[in-house]
Amino acid sequence: MLENYINISKSLEKLFTPYLEIVIHDLKLKKITYIANNISNRKIGEDSNLSDIKFDNSQNIIGPYEKINYDGKVLKCISIVLNDANQNYLMCMNFDCSFLVNVRNFIDIFFNKGSFDKNAAVLFKDDWQEKIHIYLNNTLLKMKKDIKSLTKEEKKQIIIDLEKNGAFLAKNSKEYIAKILNLSRASVYNYLHD
Repeated sequence: MLENYINISKSLEKLFTPYLEIVIHDLKLKKITYIANNISNRKIGEDSNLSDIKFDNSQNIIGPYEKINYDGKVLKCISIVLNDANQNYLMCMNFDCSFLVNVRNFIDIFFNKGSFDKNAAVLFKDDWQEKIHIYLNNTLLKMKKDIKSLTKEEKKQIIIDLEKNGAFLAKNSKEYIAKILNLSRASVYNYLHD
């Protein structure tokens, strides 16, 4: 049975290297039996040190929980109790989240509105195209869609809403919106006059 667990570990290792470590512990011996993609710097045969995982015999899945690796990286972990007739094992999957933390930090810095140039906002205050962009962005966020996935009816509703908000008062705005929504100019006119 242990061989099956090791094969599962190897397949997960192939899929998620270098971010996922899989450790199999022998619960009777309280030793590490197998490690795939070793990111915790432990060795097969070492003590399991499972006292930091709180579980009782009725639990088959423990977690997810967070651990700090020896190198300071945050690991998101989950453990599975693997019972077989003669032996009990614990498979721990430890996911290195550090690259995601870096991505999140980059996004936070990039979209920090406090660092945006206030003069640029004044410059574009009366820009009708920018107002259309803001409206479309907010609408798409609410709908949880992107422009390419909009249905004909959704595009029609957007055009009607833009019209109600005065978007078509600007010269060439109908053509501009038709281009953004991948519609013909005639379709925009038809939607407005239905």
